[in-house]
Amino acid sequence: MGLGDRHQKKDIEAALRRAESSGLKVTHDKNRHNWGYVICCPCNRSVTVRCTPRNAGTEAKKIDEFIKHHRTCA
Repeated sequence: MGLGDRHQKKDIEAALRRAESSGLKVTHDKNRHNWGYVICCPCNRSVTVRCTPRNAGTEAKKIDEFIKHHRTCA
């Protein structure tokens, strides 16, 4: 992620940093309703990161669950 690609919610930004440190790819989609994606390159699965979720804590937990299940792939 570049400097301008930070998520506005602190909980989600921390989860995205954990995803990157686990070896998963984080992409920022600038022209869509979603903020971006967390992608597991070996198995080619992804999880969508919303731009303005109703609950930032739940969105961060969703990212952490994806990290937990795909950490062994990366």
